Amino acid sequence: MRRHPFVLAALGLCALFVCLHLGGGRQSVGVLSGTVVGGPWRMGLGGGYALAWFGAVLVAPVLLLAGLADVVLGRVRRARP
Repeated sequence: MRRHPFVLAALGLCALFVCLHLGGGRQSVGVLSGTVVGGPWRMGLGGGYALAWFGAVLVAPVLLLAGLADVVLGRVRRARP
């Protein structure tokens, strides 16, 4: 069974978010508001975590719905002559 590219992109965004979360990115988000002292590594980690969070929360569900709609519409098109 072939995976749909939208579903793979959504899973990739969620996997990136989980990896950054396990890597301690959540604690580094405070760098963006200036509340936590850290170097460029912490600032990059915090920015990447914030972007990955937005991707997992806002973009991934839309991609999953688009992939689902594409699969359903594809089956409807194939069933109709």
